[in-house]
Amino acid sequence: MASTVIELSPDMTFLVVDDTPASRETIVKTLKTLGFKNVSEGTSEGEALKLLQEKEFGFVICEKDMRQLGGYEFLMEMHENLEIKRVPFMIVGTEQSKEDRLRFPEANPDGFLKMPFVMKDLSTQISQTLMRYREGENIEVDYEIARDLYMNGEYEQALGWYKNISMKNLTSARAFVGISRCNRAMGNNEDAVKNLKFAMQNNKNHVQAYIEYGICLLATDQKQAALKAFDQAININPKNPMRYEETANILTRCELYEEAENFLMRAVNMKIVYPKLYAQVGRNFLSQKKKDKALDFLQRANEQDPNNPSFLNSIGICYKEMGKFEESVNYYNLALKITPNDVKIMFNKVLCLITMKEYERAKKVCQSILKIDPKFERVQQKITEIDKLAAESTVEIKYRGVIPK
Repeated sequence: MASTVIELSPDMTFLVVDDTPASRETIVKTLKTLGFKNVSEGTSEGEALKLLQEKEFGFVICEKDMRQLGGYEFLMEMHENLEIKRVPFMIVGTEQSKEDRLRFPEANPDGFLKMPFVMKDLSTQISQTLMRYREGENIEVDYEIARDLYMNGEYEQALGWYKNISMKNLTSARAFVGISRCNRAMGNNEDAVKNLKFAMQNNKNHVQAYIEYGICLLATDQKQAALKAFDQAININPKNPMRYEETANILTRCELYEEAENFLMRAVNMKIVYPKLYAQVGRNFLSQKKKDKALDFLQRANEQDPNNPSFLNSIGICYKEMGKFEESVNYYNLALKITPNDVKIMFNKVLCLITMKEYERAKKVCQSILKIDPKFERVQQKITEIDKLAAESTVEIKYRGVIPK
């Protein structure tokens, strides 16, 4: 069976993750020489995770040693990101070190290609990686089922799967984090905390255990203890931008804006380059009504990722809050050029146009929204409001100078 080779389709979609242009280009060129037509590049760890959230790939090839995250840590980020589906994953680089094994005992790539390599090596390893990925005994199959059940809100069933996984591997941290998530979703905070402690005992470097622990502590109003847990998560790898972003998102949802700002500014001061981080700083400042600071950071994010509609939308919101409505509409329009059917951005534009008394334009946008999403109730309410405002405006113009002020 070991000699079995899977026939590789030229239509396979690849994502090559490497923050060093020369080595990334080598892999990309080799893949194209082998006949693969659909090869995307993740020039940084953050960009690669964003691509994986937005699009399904058939295969990921990741450099072992990168500046912010190594290949094994990147794989763990993929595992813990509930928006990213399982995908065949191969690491390229030197062999796994003792330190890697201690820090990431559950980061098991489907394949490994040792550098340097020739074209035939790459082709062979892709085939062998796919075989390993498709094995029924692969524990990642169980994790995939558990994840999908959790994402569908079937927490009891997901809990059962995570418990089965933990029984197969009592030293797992990842399985106990899954058990904790399910318990927290079902309102069993005490059980969630207990399982997180098991996870941290099994692997003191399992980042997500500390993040989840912080969330549980916030749920019981233990703010200082939660901040300490988040700090522990970040200190495992202070260069990991995703940890700052996730921590800030959690704190912002709890309206702990200053605490969120402190974590974000730590990342900024370390000169971590990650557009979503700057955007999160901007949104945090906007929540605190610090509009000039918010605009500065949102524009920094936009400079690094000019085609991100979420950043453009946030800048539009910021300009609206500043009373600069024309600028606001311009940024909504830029966002809608990239994602023309985004009804949330379209609705933000409607609100701006109403404030500008551009009632006819606002109504046309509302009608466009309803064509995309006929069940958007707030839009129906806005059309009624627009018609009323337009009628009042017409009466005012008709009798201006006649009705005494």
